[in-house]
Amino acid sequence: MSGQPVVAVVAPLTGPRAAWGAVLLDQVERARAEGPGVTEWHVHDETPGTPAAVAAGGYAAVVGHSDRGAAREAAPAYREAGVPCLLPFVRAGDGAGVGAGAGDGTLSWAPDEVSFARTVAEGAVALGAGALAVVHDADEAWAGLAHRVRAEATAAGLDTGPGTGPAGALVVLAAQDRVPRFLPAPGATGPVLVPVDCGVPAFASLTVAARGRAVWAVHPQTCAVRRARTAVTALTEALRDGPALRGPALSAAVRARSGLLLTASCSGVLGDGWRVSRVPAVCPAGAVPSRGAPTRC
Repeated sequence: MSGQPVVAVVAPLTGPRAAWGAVLLDQVERARAEGPGVTEWHVHDETPGTPAAVAAGGYAAVVGHSDRGAAREAAPAYREAGVPCLLPFVRAGDGAGVGAGAGDGTLSWAPDEVSFARTVAEGAVALGAGALAVVHDADEAWAGLAHRVRAEATAAGLDTGPGTGPAGALVVLAAQDRVPRFLPAPGATGPVLVPVDCGVPAFASLTVAARGRAVWAVHPQTCAVRRARTAVTALTEALRDGPALRGPALSAAVRARSGLLLTASCSGVLGDGWRVSRVPAVCPAGAVPSRGAPTRC
């Protein structure tokens, strides 16, 4: 380790979540360019053995994680090591099981899945649907989210049995780059609701696939790029002003410098949540980022 603070960046470098890793690494590169010598960043692939290695590595903090289950499993190791964990993409606390928030040094800027499922159900009702069907990718996390969506839909009075009928809504739960393969043929009746984040490059191809279809995006109020930028910037500023800060003191300093106000439990942005918009209306024209180009969202 060098004399300057060293931060572990845990990001998926390959696989279906690599786009989220690219978003985070873009912000790390920006921080390196704008504040050379302030912080040293060590990038780790988000794999099963990474949290233990990071917890034992003497890092000032860890930022990243795109998989909620992996972050939940990593939390005890970070907590025991006294390493603050910054999560731009997954939820901390408030039922997500990742951590207790401010008490254990975990900070999150992500909206929660419980309110996502409720927003989907309320969106289907607002669109005039009497029934709701869910299709999802073959992943345990998507299957769990599908269960929550069906439960919220049932509570909202929607029929969730096989087939949606002519007034039914379809919910597609899959990685953004895989959503197009689940969409019905153009001209199909009934609205389609899909999780979207315009901060991920695959949003551009989704807008093309959605043409001619009644596709509605369920998207975070604050996009992935802004969440990642906020976390990285706040951490950089905290370590610039206090290079020796560690543990709860560093976590508190990051929270104080966050451009987005976190809740009292540090488990999300205060007042943030999910919106439902037609896909073309989610992001201003030209705002979809390419690698190294910031979004205007």
